[in-house]
Amino acid sequence: MTAILTHTQAEKALIGALDGATGWRAHLREATQRDGLPTRRNEFWKWSDLRRAANDVSGVGRLDVTGLDGLTNVKDGDRIELAVAASAGASAADAALVVPAGASVTLVETLKGAAGSLGNWHMTIRLEAGARLDRVVITDHDADAVFVGSAEIELAETATLNQTMVDTGARLSRNETHVTHPGQGASITMGGAYVLAAGRHADTTNLVHHTGPGGVTQQLVKGAVASGGHGVFQGKFIVDRAAQQTDARMTHRALMLGERAEIDAKPELEIYADDVQCAHGNALGTLDETALFYMRQRGLPKARARALLIESYLAEPLDRVQDEALRERLKASLRARLGALI
Repeated sequence: MTAILTHTQAEKALIGALDGATGWRAHLREATQRDGLPTRRNEFWKWSDLRRAANDVSGVGRLDVTGLDGLTNVKDGDRIELAVAASAGASAADAALVVPAGASVTLVETLKGAAGSLGNWHMTIRLEAGARLDRVVITDHDADAVFVGSAEIELAETATLNQTMVDTGARLSRNETHVTHPGQGASITMGGAYVLAAGRHADTTNLVHHTGPGGVTQQLVKGAVASGGHGVFQGKFIVDRAAQQTDARMTHRALMLGERAEIDAKPELEIYADDVQCAHGNALGTLDETALFYMRQRGLPKARARALLIESYLAEPLDRVQDEALRERLKASLRARLGALI
């Protein structure tokens, strides 16, 4: 006997918002209609219960995207800025980007969910041979927003992806990236930082699938979570039998800034090749009290000293952003959140 799913008001709103949709949005509508929003019963969402987080969402909302014109006729040296804003209610939108062979492009996505929103944003990205994409994702959600950003990225041989994410959380914020890595001289650098105040939840979930030989992937994610905040990291590398001589390394480190800070991490390797160099690591800790003591001895107030230590700790993955102005913009975003947090 098959149980009949009773849709929540948020699920009904999302299904209604996607009526007549095509492509990715049609698949989202079908999945929501069939299975509802993901819950902890779904292993891929075990620490981010989307159905529960969106329980109060009602009505159809809007997801407005500015900067989409930049995704057409892409050429070497382009800098594309997308501002993605979800109003209260359920909404979804998607877009596609192709980076031409040999071109180097920068893509900056700023995601902003309003209070009472259930926003869904999806990018489909292809990098042709020898192309380079520097992708930066910055969240600026209201504390009462629910927002899921996702991307499917496919690399051709000798392509380069450099991705950096900064997430300050929401009622539930999830940034999900799935990459198909062909090897053959292609390389990926994935980094990110999250800073979470009480009541904020951020989920970083990535999957990199190595399908051919000689690929390189480097991933470093760092976080800092205050009491009452919840950070989630899920990373998985799949290395096919054909992907010999893969070099893939994954690291997640985070600071727990209070006794009630919560961090869940699940780094995974699934390897079918035998000539590879693959590793993963995960470390959780607290602020270095000795360093904090010496900084205070030099006249810094405790709050300022703590903020400087945390900022220094989180800077490493952001330092991989090549554009200096963009790098400083990311650090300023974190600095502002730290100022309010400490």
